[in-house]
Amino acid sequence: MKLIQYSLIATAVLTSINVQSVNAAQTQAQLDELEQRLSALEKQVAQKDKQIEQLEQQSAINARMADKAAEVAIASALHNSFIKRPSHQFATPDKSIELTNSDTSLQISGQIWLDAIYDDGEMTNRAGFQPSSISYDKGATSDNTTLSAGQSNLTVNSYTPTKYGAMITRIGVDLFDTQGNAKFNLTHLWGELGSWGAGQTFSGFMDIDAFPNILDYWGPNAVVFARQPQIRYNHSLNPDDKLMFTIEKSDADLALPNFVSGNELLFKEQNDLPDITATYINNFAKGYFKSSLILRQIGYETTTDSDKVVGWGINLTGKYALDSKNTFKYQLATGEGIGRYINDTCCSYYADGQADGVATGGSDAGISSSGNLKAIPITAGYAYLDHQWNEQYTSSVGFGYVDIDNIDTQRSRALHSSLYSNINIIWNPTPMSRVGVELQYGKVESFANEQADNFRLQTSIGFKY
Repeated sequence: MKLIQYSLIATAVLTSINVQSVNAAQTQAQLDELEQRLSALEKQVAQKDKQIEQLEQQSAINARMADKAAEVAIASALHNSFIKRPSHQFATPDKSIELTNSDTSLQISGQIWLDAIYDDGEMTNRAGFQPSSISYDKGATSDNTTLSAGQSNLTVNSYTPTKYGAMITRIGVDLFDTQGNAKFNLTHLWGELGSWGAGQTFSGFMDIDAFPNILDYWGPNAVVFARQPQIRYNHSLNPDDKLMFTIEKSDADLALPNFVSGNELLFKEQNDLPDITATYINNFAKGYFKSSLILRQIGYETTTDSDKVVGWGINLTGKYALDSKNTFKYQLATGEGIGRYINDTCCSYYADGQADGVATGGSDAGISSSGNLKAIPITAGYAYLDHQWNEQYTSSVGFGYVDIDNIDTQRSRALHSSLYSNINIIWNPTPMSRVGVELQYGKVESFANEQADNFRLQTSIGFKY
């Protein structure tokens, strides 16, 4: 009996030991499974963290892109809000004329314009506000009012796609005359094919897109302005950066020395080499920056003497949208022997002797007291703020200044400096019409320190087509 009891007890103990071993094995298996699940969860959490980091980075990129898009939208809205003067650039517009049996599109455009002008001083350029045309003497003009339709113009553009790129042509005329009469002037005779262009158009040294939103057709005294025959090459570095090179017709406006009597120095201007320009343009969301260089050779020859001198210049221009309503436009040009490219020095009232019978000549170069030809230094700049009041009203305010470092042999009434300024209010009742009034003030000073000034009030009505 006891044997049976001992046997039962031993069996129970062995069973208990086996159960405990099984439970321990199951527990270890469960722990291993939990560790595997925990490791998998840790990997999932790490993956989620990485996805969150990527989303945050993408969100930051999207925010920067949104800010950039907003800048572009502001600049674009401001760019489109002003009526720009036409430039040599042309792309086929929505309302172009499609020629039958041809890939060519035509655009005919222009404006009919009237200026009503009142002068307080003696400004001999009756239709354009040109400080260097102010007379130092009384009686140079016979009346104070002028009506002129000279700002009226006509432009015909064409656009033809080719395997070499777009072929573009432009023919333009205006009716401007300094005395307010209407006469035809050829302004543009231009063609482009791909990156190359040839004909007559704006000089590569100037920047028509930086021209302020003013009513005066002549423009700031300091603006670099010239239309002349040339060959041009354009090269885009990327969508925002561009290079441009031109070879242009050369001419020289030489100063007449004070040691020669009368209006004539018996010399021949020498223009053996063309003027060469190089330009870099950088476009950005709120505007652009443009820098241009020019190199030129100026020379003269008489029966006994001859000489040549190198002229050079740099012109920094551009515009910047301060916000959706205000744009800042500017130019700063400096150099030697570039007087004929500056608005006020190209054609001073006293240059050709029409004022007092004794001409001063131009401002490119002059013969020094030693008999050598010397390039005349000049600096010219302007700054303007164009403001958009609303969809129909705009204003512009600014000034320009020209300073010439005269050489000692120039004549007493040779141009030394000039000031140009204006402020206006312009109403655009429709996108293709405008009415405005502008107050202008200019001052001029000669090499001998004579001074004269003029206030002008100009009212203009224009119809574009």
